[in-house]
Amino acid sequence: MIKIGITGCTGVLGNLLKKKLSRQNIKYSCFNGDIKKIRDINLWIKKNNNLNKIIHFAAVVPVDKVENNKKRAIRTNFTGTKNLIHCINKNNLKVWFFFSSTSHVYKSKKTKIAETDLTKPISFYGKTKLLTENFLNKKYYKNIKICIGRIFSFYHDRQKKPFLYPVMKERVKNHKIKEIFYINGGENVRDITKAENIVNIIYMISKLNLTGTYNIGTGRGIKIKNFVKKIARKKLKIKTSMQKNYLIANVNKLKKIKIIKNYINSL
Repeated sequence: MIKIGITGCTGVLGNLLKKKLSRQNIKYSCFNGDIKKIRDINLWIKKNNNLNKIIHFAAVVPVDKVENNKKRAIRTNFTGTKNLIHCINKNNLKVWFFFSSTSHVYKSKKTKIAETDLTKPISFYGKTKLLTENFLNKKYYKNIKICIGRIFSFYHDRQKKPFLYPVMKERVKNHKIKEIFYINGGENVRDITKAENIVNIIYMISKLNLTGTYNIGTGRGIKIKNFVKKIARKKLKIKTSMQKNYLIANVNKLKKIKIIKNYINSL
């Protein structure tokens, strides 16, 4: 019987995954402790020694929070993952392990970015994730099949500031029609989709027990200013800064799997 362990259950992706698993009648267990504390993880693993998959979302994500407390970000995003792997090993658990990484590990590129392209993080958040990827790829573990998902941008109504979507929704709501709507970085291009789509892809990846590194996105880019227009549903006089960077997923590797290809093409 499949039983999935989830860290970061209170986050957007974790919460959506819980709901999806419930609809599929798949048992799961949420880790509700402190990922920075080995004792908390060890107690969870021992209590759930029948887990055969673990999906690891727990992380400090908002870029400004990471920048304001880099030590906490490292301890959560990097050391927390090491702790989790350590406890899995210690308890001789055989699992498929999904690590949620990010598109922030890449250097900006005008064309679509493939998994084999240069990794040069555009943020300290990206650095914490790449550091963790490098640890996982050195295989300091046994009986664990690793899948790394480099997740591109997503949005959801449950997101809170300082994420782009809730910030722009609030600004649009309070915006007066005749005023200029200024967007810093509005020319930047991102691969943005609904959070539900990201979770559906991760769910398909988990069913197939894929290993290795995969971009998770749509393969299509949109300027931030155009994304704001899309969610605004009213006319805005937008002015943006002139800088521009790009993070668009090349999802050809995922598309080699027919069921996932069909799903991505339908988005």
